[in-house]
Amino acid sequence: MIRIKTFVAAVCMFLMAAAAIPSPAFAAGSFSDVSEKSPEFAAVEFLKAKGIMQGYPDGTYKPKQTVTRAEAVKMLVSTRLSPEEIQTFTKRSYTDVPTDAWYRPYVEAAFQKLGLIDGPPKTTTFNGGRTIQRAEFLKLLFKSQGIDTNAYSEIVLPLAFDVTDTTAWYYPLMRYAVSTMIIHVEPDGKLHPDSELTRGEVALEIYYLAMYQAGKRTQAGLSMEESDLVNTLQLLEQKQFAAAEMASARALLAARGALTSKPTTAIVQAAVKIAEAFRGLVRAYVAGTEGRLDDVLALSKEAWGLAERAQQLSPSLKDLAVRVQTIAKGMADQAREMIKGGTGAPAQ
Repeated sequence: MIRIKTFVAAVCMFLMAAAAIPSPAFAAGSFSDVSEKSPEFAAVEFLKAKGIMQGYPDGTYKPKQTVTRAEAVKMLVSTRLSPEEIQTFTKRSYTDVPTDAWYRPYVEAAFQKLGLIDGPPKTTTFNGGRTIQRAEFLKLLFKSQGIDTNAYSEIVLPLAFDVTDTTAWYYPLMRYAVSTMIIHVEPDGKLHPDSELTRGEVALEIYYLAMYQAGKRTQAGLSMEESDLVNTLQLLEQKQFAAAEMASARALLAARGALTSKPTTAIVQAAVKIAEAFRGLVRAYVAGTEGRLDDVLALSKEAWGLAERAQQLSPSLKDLAVRVQTIAKGMADQAREMIKGGTGAPAQ
């Protein structure tokens, strides 16, 4: 099929027409080991200002230190309840939580009031000293905010090399986290649902969700879509089809998440159509390599129509939409030629 190297440059920076939304500004850093250049700086300062996270007596935050279940529950309960209300939970439900443990009121509030964690009779232990993993933390984070992680349930696609089982208990969590720009794929092509989280990572995930809920992650979503579209093209050129499918799925989720946040913004609506058109192109490209020429025709037509709708919604994306249509037409024309010639051999 038609080669796609020339399309990479067209996609780069195509969504930058959307208005950038600045992060909250902070006058100075509160911790000696979190500079203004640190990736978690804004998150740490935001959460400190909200009374959700604090540092250590020596003036450090220790962003690389892992987080225990007790610490994670304390942070999340603090986003919902006042210190005074938390201290009213005096019951002891777990056999491994000492009566005088600093985290006991937070654990009880999480169990009795917020329903974040299981308790008796299902379990009588809390395991507060165990380091929390990403998927586990995301479950607690979303539950603490009353979020339905079944959003985007119509998208059931592998998202990364370590998130391929769409029936896994953590799949909806990872899908929602990608759509809200809370997490992103690492250079190794993974999302690491089983990684042990650090204080810096926990701060970022809480902060990103708060910013998303406030409608301040739209540009981040469009930027992530752009990045994954470029990755998709490069992976297709390298014939890494499985990885390309994952990247295009993440791009679509990022666009859909941005749309949920800004449903009436024309360029965001158009970006979703571009992502959907792009999914069609990816599927058409793969179909072409497998000799499924009728599928190439159908998918190319679908991609062309979605691109047309995108430029109607936002004329600023016209150039990109036209390029998508050019590729779709090229794929379709080549498929017709191959059908006419009676060959079902995979196109290159």
